[in-house]
Amino acid sequence: MPLPPPARTPDRLPPVEGELTGSWIRRMTAVYGLPAQDLLRGILGSSHRVEVTGTPSSGMELFLNAPAKTRLARFTGAPLARLTAVLPALTTTHERLVNDEILRAAWYRPCAAWVGACPPCTGRAWLPGQSVLVYPQAAGHVCRRHRRWLLAHPGRPASIALETLPEVLTAHRRHAALVRARPDAADLVALAAAVVWSWQVQGWRSETVWQDRVRRLAAVTGCRPAVVMPHALVCYPETITVARLLGAAYWQQRLRETAATDGAEAATTLLLREISRRAGRPWLADWLIAYTRTKPRTAVRTDPLIGWLDRLTSAAGTTSDGLWTVPRTAVRPVEYSDRASLLTGGRSRTVREEAKAAFLTGGWEAVPSPRRGPTPCP
Repeated sequence: MPLPPPARTPDRLPPVEGELTGSWIRRMTAVYGLPAQDLLRGILGSSHRVEVTGTPSSGMELFLNAPAKTRLARFTGAPLARLTAVLPALTTTHERLVNDEILRAAWYRPCAAWVGACPPCTGRAWLPGQSVLVYPQAAGHVCRRHRRWLLAHPGRPASIALETLPEVLTAHRRHAALVRARPDAADLVALAAAVVWSWQVQGWRSETVWQDRVRRLAAVTGCRPAVVMPHALVCYPETITVARLLGAAYWQQRLRETAATDGAEAATTLLLREISRRAGRPWLADWLIAYTRTKPRTAVRTDPLIGWLDRLTSAAGTTSDGLWTVPRTAVRPVEYSDRASLLTGGRSRTVREEAKAAFLTGGWEAVPSPRRGPTPCP
């Protein structure tokens, strides 16, 4: 027989905004004292017309087909539209779940980045042994109120204190403003991340800003500098700086006019000098200008910044999504291990192990997010 709704459960244990459906179900088990699978079968019904695939240990996210979503809403007493508004995984149906008369649920791994919610912000939602896991979406990876960069740990709160990294908090404030102003902010930031990544892999000897930030981050986390070097936090301020410049209508128009009157090379020089100024790297413009002049034919294909400028100043021009397209070869690696192998050399294995132990290998990354919720995957 299906479980009856417990008294006041929707009031006592509502889902948190952006929470993984699987996280909410696991927290609900604390109310009933049941394993997640038993609770789930009780919610959906115990007849042969219910099919539950996988377990919470095989995948952290729970996907439901349409009949199962309806039953979940009926059990909680909350309208399905309300649940869908706060649980992103309910907005789509996994391709392996057939929408027929059988109620189907399956545990799979999330395809979008997730983090542990800020405990002071979510209050009593945190239960002993039951974390609140959320999709940070475009800019929810930092809690400015409590000055924490949120990390991905499935069992307990994990974050990086940002008191000694005020430039990260400033960048996040600007990032949040960009998200509010532009529906394509995620794609814009992803392109900027690719631009900054192309600088990171150069291993500049003149660079001191990132070196100082790495030292401060290492001191906060207790990890070696090599371990924190590939983390998204290190280049986050520069990424947002570049994103804000590329997205500024004034600068786009100025670059188009410069290219039309003085040529593409003059527009390139103007853009690189402005980036150098905003990023606080006086030497950066000359270095990048020299680089583009030595490889003019390949720069458009391999350099995400020059490719963007070429699309912006082309005869047709564009304000469409294509403006923010990142060539596959230029994308900043989403996986920590891929970044570590390029930035730390032969020590990447021990670096990855230490980073994993410190929960630095997951969480928010600057990648395009064209859809509101996470994309279901096997």
